[in-house]
Amino acid sequence: MKRKVFFLLGAAVLLTCIFLWDKNGKKTLNQDKSDNYVQSTGQNMTENQDYQINNVPMSQEEKERNMEELFAVAKKCKSIYSVADKGKSINITLDEQVVHRMVEKAAEDGKAVICGSHDANMINYEKVHESLQKAERGERQETEFYEINASGIFRRYILQFQEGRLVVTLAEAGLDSSLTLQPSQMEKIEVYDWKYTDKGWLIWEKALSKNQEMDMHVFYRILPLDETCREIGNKYINPVSYYGNNLFLEDWNQDSMDKIEFNDLIDNLYVMYMGKRLDAEKFSKGIPKKIFEKVIGNYFDISIRQIETYARYDEKKKKYPWSPIGWWNRISQFYPFSEVVKCVENGDGTVSAYVEAIFVEEGTDCSFRHIVTLREDENGNWIYLGNKVDRKDALQIPRYRARREYEEHSDSSY
Repeated sequence: MKRKVFFLLGAAVLLTCIFLWDKNGKKTLNQDKSDNYVQSTGQNMTENQDYQINNVPMSQEEKERNMEELFAVAKKCKSIYSVADKGKSINITLDEQVVHRMVEKAAEDGKAVICGSHDANMINYEKVHESLQKAERGERQETEFYEINASGIFRRYILQFQEGRLVVTLAEAGLDSSLTLQPSQMEKIEVYDWKYTDKGWLIWEKALSKNQEMDMHVFYRILPLDETCREIGNKYINPVSYYGNNLFLEDWNQDSMDKIEFNDLIDNLYVMYMGKRLDAEKFSKGIPKKIFEKVIGNYFDISIRQIETYARYDEKKKKYPWSPIGWWNRISQFYPFSEVVKCVENGDGTVSAYVEAIFVEEGTDCSFRHIVTLREDENGNWIYLGNKVDRKDALQIPRYRARREYEEHSDSSY
């Protein structure tokens, strides 16, 4: 009996040794992470290593030089920043037009500078674009650009490419109440992966993203968009987008506007028309007929009778039903943001805006496409005439459920 026990124990030890060591004496399990690490390409890396940011050491001289360059950019913008309205909350919120003026000022000496809100073209993009094209061919390159965002944050990015690998240096700082630049972040990393898309989006992933909530993607558009596309996108596509409404998620035209959930869409259109959000307390019992119809009528070629029918007008209350959006009446998901990539005049006074959805969490500059048809009226205002979604080639389209359905089916699994 003892011999049998010792035999089994010996066999177990032997099998363990064979499992951990191959015939050449090399580890095949529980390897040291550095044994398997292949820089930046993401190939043949251990799972644990994939998820870790690969930091690169920085000298004190390098850190100081980065801050000096960033300070020089911030200094040029001080005169604009100092008199700008920064909002009423603790966190600074600058108007986008103020940010754009700061970007223009910072770019006066030829630096490549971009607004952090993706709503304006990078100024002086040419050198960055040229370097990225060469880097794609495997050439050794170094380039840089600056970002200024609505929070009053200044960033400097240095991109160093070698044999397909990318090292990114980031210096970040903000101006305090005394207009003194305060550093907030300094890092140098070799990214897990990067690409420069045909549309002109530079995308890198700092480390492999475990899931959408722990996303590591960074997106910057280098190539400029057509100004007409920018204008239509900024004024009529991006403010509506895909959150909390279905205007751009359904196929509809002038004969099928009943597919639009106007009672949810009113949130976005009200902000576009009035310049402020709907007051949830004030309109808790519904939106008055005159207000609702005025806002909807400003953006659609639609009759009062149609609005009453499609938006379920309550004749007794003289109001349209409305509920503010919250966690309890929406689908929890990540959303892409929209970008108009082409505008085509159709010859009948209408324009087709070709829209592609940029999905940061999925690491793609096009998760799905749709075409929005618009027409400019006599007052210079654009009205929506239709939408067509390309479902065949879509990677991912946001899901949608009308808020009223949550009230009608409160016991739903949604």
